[in-house]
Amino acid sequence: MAARAFLLALALGGARAQDVEIEAVPDVEVVQRPQLLYSSISPKLRIQGKGFGKVAGDVHAAFIPPLEKKGKRFYNLTVTDTVLTIGLKKGFQWPQSSTGETSTLFLQSLVVDAHGSQNQLPNPVPVASIIPPPSVVRGEDKLVYMTGTNRFLINGTGFREGSMSLTFDPPLIRDVDYVLAVRSPTCMQLVLKTGRKWRSDGEPGPLRLRRIDSGAGALRIDPKFGGVIVAEVQVDLGGHGVIASPSPQTLLYQNAPSLVIKGSGFAHVNEVANFGSPRLRWGNGLLGRGVNYTVSTFDDNKVELVLKPGSVWRRNGANLPAPLTLLAADVGSGLVAMGATEARKGVRVATVFEAPKINPQPLTSLFRTHSAQLWITGVGFTRPGSVVGGFGGEMKLDFEPELKVGQDYTLTVFNRTHLLVRLREGRAWAAAPGPLYVVGCDAGAGPYEAFKPAAVAHILPDADSHPSGVEVTRTNSQVLYQTPAIRHLEIHGSSLSMEAKLVFSPPLYKNVDYKVLRATSDLMVLGLLAGKTWRQTAGHLMLMSIDTGDGAVEMAHGTGIVVADVAANPTVATSTARITASTTRRLSIYGTGFSIDGTELTLEPTSRSAYDVEAVYENEVVLRLREGKTWGSLGSAESMPLVVTKIDTAAGEYIFQDTYGKPQPVVVALIVPDSAATTKGGDVMRCDDTCMWANDGVCDDGSKGRGKDGDARDGAWWEDDDLGGWYSDEREDTDEFDQYDYGYMYDDSYGYYGDDAAMPACIAGTDCTDCGGPLEFMAEDDDADADAGDWDDDEWFDDDTEEWWDDDYDFGEEWDGFEDDEKDGDGPIGIISSVQPSKKPNKRHMTKEQREALKHGSGGFFDVAAHPAAAAGAALAALVLAAVGCLSFCKKEEGLPTENPCLGGKRKQAQA
Repeated sequence: MAARAFLLALALGGARAQDVEIEAVPDVEVVQRPQLLYSSISPKLRIQGKGFGKVAGDVHAAFIPPLEKKGKRFYNLTVTDTVLTIGLKKGFQWPQSSTGETSTLFLQSLVVDAHGSQNQLPNPVPVASIIPPPSVVRGEDKLVYMTGTNRFLINGTGFREGSMSLTFDPPLIRDVDYVLAVRSPTCMQLVLKTGRKWRSDGEPGPLRLRRIDSGAGALRIDPKFGGVIVAEVQVDLGGHGVIASPSPQTLLYQNAPSLVIKGSGFAHVNEVANFGSPRLRWGNGLLGRGVNYTVSTFDDNKVELVLKPGSVWRRNGANLPAPLTLLAADVGSGLVAMGATEARKGVRVATVFEAPKINPQPLTSLFRTHSAQLWITGVGFTRPGSVVGGFGGEMKLDFEPELKVGQDYTLTVFNRTHLLVRLREGRAWAAAPGPLYVVGCDAGAGPYEAFKPAAVAHILPDADSHPSGVEVTRTNSQVLYQTPAIRHLEIHGSSLSMEAKLVFSPPLYKNVDYKVLRATSDLMVLGLLAGKTWRQTAGHLMLMSIDTGDGAVEMAHGTGIVVADVAANPTVATSTARITASTTRRLSIYGTGFSIDGTELTLEPTSRSAYDVEAVYENEVVLRLREGKTWGSLGSAESMPLVVTKIDTAAGEYIFQDTYGKPQPVVVALIVPDSAATTKGGDVMRCDDTCMWANDGVCDDGSKGRGKDGDARDGAWWEDDDLGGWYSDEREDTDEFDQYDYGYMYDDSYGYYGDDAAMPACIAGTDCTDCGGPLEFMAEDDDADADAGDWDDDEWFDDDTEEWWDDDYDFGEEWDGFEDDEKDGDGPIGIISSVQPSKKPNKRHMTKEQREALKHGSGGFFDVAAHPAAAAGAALAALVLAAVGCLSFCKKEEGLPTENPCLGGKRKQAQA
């Protein structure tokens, strides 16, 4: 990088010096479109522009780094009016960084005699990015099962994230058959997609990588042998047929004593000597084998687990309710992934709720009818709609003395620790004074059997009636906005009058904050004056006392009676985020003052029948477009604003207007045509629910992107409560423990060190409802000219009649050419040889039976030494494997790794 920066500075400095003396001629232009080139393989470089002329002798170019030695160019040049083509001579290569990183080739000066003898470039122009050609380590020693193995690694060098293209035999299609992740320049990971096979023909045999393209063009690998073998695919074993059935409707509390998992194939363990019961791998690091639970009974169709006392199925109550996810099962043939392995999705075998608990508060006093509400604190409270996938019931409480929800009180759950009980008007907390208990609780998973009753209040008698006959009725169901809307404040009671003096908390003053609009003996109507508020903040408005001429009458022994519930004035945040007319399925509208008990919006041009209110939070309302509906009809317009004109948060309609009272709708989105959501290639992005995992509350097509700090797991429900993180109870390196290790995200038998990035389980756009819509994962705009010209229409450059970049590869006397040149369209630009591995087969990728076969000289391994390129590749193999030694991922008895070994020297340099 330092060398490249020096060359760039040198180039720019030279250009500035020339700018002082020479004025650029505008008739010649060079397009800044750097072409990727392999340093030792790519035969040509094309530079596009205009005004070059047609005679090569009239063009004189200078490059940085230079493409000449001792005044002699090591390239040939051909010219058209719009293209300069640079073809390397045999035996030369493009200048490459000494560190092996990507380097940039600049065109420093360009003189076209037809335009004079001056440099026609005002500044150096980057024209190429030079990258090292990739190499691939042979993998004949890697045994994978047709579907039983969910992932394996390909090692080599020169791998580049985001630009790798692989061609296999038998054919495998990226993102259809497998997902590719470049872990480092020396390691790629292939993850099998759900329902696919490692060999598309379904027959066992080698999986060959025929071609590889790291960005600068396809390269053939070992073409004489049909490609390099990267894995040996074997038929699935009987134990690979184990299946766990999804059961999200199974609801249990985190400390439930047992759990039954249904499926098939569990009894295969009986065919494996000394294996024991089925072994399970969980998404939250839950440990079996007596650590957290034991397998009590099992047969072919189910497994019953018994929780160990003191353990829980999921421990992080703050993230519950949430799925209990089974990632993999081992019934004697190694861990078999459950569900969509590419997304680490697993199978949801239950929905776990936090064990509810209520904090006793026996000293809280409530008047029998005058007190309006009771706050209850504890843990494990669940709001309706808070469960992923919509499973689970509503929060319920059992009181003693008995109170009936909906009839005597209403219940609002604000979060997992706070809920509010509101006494309905005309009802009482109890028939007589005394303690009020909560004796039972259902947090959504059914009555909690281990619930401990708690006293939550002590009921006191109401104040005696005043001799004057003045009374005020509690009206806590009356909801008002802070500032005037449609409703006025109504006070109900007896012996009321226009002249009554009212004392409020917070204070309000007659003819200063409000005026009495009208009054009868049983009703007073108060109107707020302009510029005033019922309360500065949201909350209860209390009437503390009233005086009708016979002295002040204190309400509820001086504690006051609720006469209104004042809601905050709602606000809606302005947004011009784009949504498509019909393929964006969800829309979030943000603001303040929303009521979680119900908020309604009035939109234009969207009709209320076009969407459902899916969820309401204090600062967000989530709308979901109904099937067959649109946010608005655009006609020929390119876009249309979606606005909120008014809102109702249970205090009546609140109309958005300016300071002069004129309606002022709030723009919350910009509706664009469905065709606005396109892929990078220009295709209209699909948006449907054809993914097998659609409508489960989790976005599975990758469109949600990464969380904060680039962490793909940030906020993921499967990562919230690992039991100890980097944990292992492996006590010795024996076959017994090798087969089933509990190292969370560590064991090679399921993944490998650093395998923490979930991949899309579905094709982009096929989980539309869960992901919100296609605009969320649109490609960045490509500023490159779509009509930049054909970059592959000129003749190849040769210094003789043969393709010199293939001359160094020995095909043998019987080789008669490549059969796939015509049918594949874009032909490869060169050939590379595979690299011989220097490591023995990693036993952690094998079953016990495979390791035993290997010890006795069998097991189906190929003799890699017989490969014709083995000797030539030995030196390079040693260099490559030294760089990728981190991929052995060996565990040590003395402890777990303190850092990612794949970072190697980079981390050490950073620390230094």
